[in-house]
Amino acid sequence: MALSRRTAVLSVAIGKASGFRSSIGIGVGALTWFHGTDHERLAIGGSAVATAGEIVMDKLPTTPSRLSPPALIGRILAGSGAAFVIARRLGEDPAVPAVIGGLSAVAGSYTGHAYRGWASKRVNPLAAAVVEDVVALALGAAVLNEVLA
Repeated sequence: MALSRRTAVLSVAIGKASGFRSSIGIGVGALTWFHGTDHERLAIGGSAVATAGEIVMDKLPTTPSRLSPPALIGRILAGSGAAFVIARRLGEDPAVPAVIGGLSAVAGSYTGHAYRGWASKRVNPLAAAVVEDVVALALGAAVLNEVLA
């Protein structure tokens, strides 16, 4: 079965969001996987706590670079895993979407890093980080809305 344009676009979007904030990919994957099950509330709570924690941690000066190998691997896994789950939910073979999600997470990680460096020279670094948070959350919400519609 050929990969649909819809699944490809959703895989790119969730990968990009995972590159910005890995918890977005993890959360969207969990919410997609557990939607309509007895574990849905747990997925909602866990996703909210993980995302809030990452948003706070991201602002701390001791937080390592998203481009460090452990952080980048985590983002790749988040993007790949979320895209895999999304493709399964949409009834498609998840192999290619998982690759797309992982590659897009790498692109999102480098894009987010470059954006923060650029924006932090022009505005308060906290404001630049909050804008990135909003973009990541909006991407994740749009993907989840489309998948669960």
